Amino acid sequence: MKSKFKVIVCSNSAIDYLEYDKQIDIFRSMIHFGDESYNDFIYLDAKTFYERIKKEPDNIPKTSYVAPGYMLNTFDKLYKEGFTDVLVIVIAKPLSGLHDAIVQLSKETKLKVHVYDSKTLAYPESYMAMTAQKMFNLGANLKEVLGVLDYIRDHHKMYFAVDTLLYLVKNGRLSKLSGTLGSILKIKPVLTLSKEGKVETLEKIRTSKKALERIVDLYLEDTKDKDVITFISHAHHDDGVKLISDMVHRVYPNREIVTSYLTPVVGAHCGPKAISIGYIIKQ
Repeated sequence: MKSKFKVIVCSNSAIDYLEYDKQIDIFRSMIHFGDESYNDFIYLDAKTFYERIKKEPDNIPKTSYVAPGYMLNTFDKLYKEGFTDVLVIVIAKPLSGLHDAIVQLSKETKLKVHVYDSKTLAYPESYMAMTAQKMFNLGANLKEVLGVLDYIRDHHKMYFAVDTLLYLVKNGRLSKLSGTLGSILKIKPVLTLSKEGKVETLEKIRTSKKALERIVDLYLEDTKDKDVITFISHAHHDDGVKLISDMVHRVYPNREIVTSYLTPVVGAHCGPKAISIGYIIKQ
């Protein structure tokens, strides 16, 4: 029997804000404001979300990954539709329990479930899903697809600047002590993701503008004389997008930059005006 593949990606990828092959399905996380719960993008898009948290700074949202029952029903439905395999591309394992939840669910369905830890989020995760779908459309097998995804995973980098430490602290990404000190000192940390997908603090900077300039400097140092895909992911920070784009284009006038939102379920952890610049080295 010939294999028939479905690609699914989690909404942490923010694929909704890009042009993508609609054959790709999305497992959407939930955003919770107290007793109010919203399906990521469907009932709460990025612009609306960031405007709300700006107006309600004391109402810190929480998040949860897609309900296990929904995922299991999706797998069973796909099997009945004739799919033999599903490739689920998920946010970095250290940032969510989604990976392990799907591994457990895979034991309860006849569909062959392949869970891929992207070890990242936002645009690189979307790019993996879009690449996988394109390759399956062209007749590639799973081993070939996973080989390319491994390349993307191992040859990309993101640098983040956050405007406030509050959301990282409240959602457990930084200790309360670090957050308190940061608030007092008005620190704007420069962050990245480790090779395992953990949030790491690279530097602590005193102003937002200098933090933005620093993440561009790091990006430029990494990409000198390299052929890369460049992307900016942001929490409704148009001024930051312009500043970063202008800095990049002063050095590389013809370098194309893909710009997209950080989806609400990611924004709930990094807060308003967070922004990242990153790259994928072309294969």
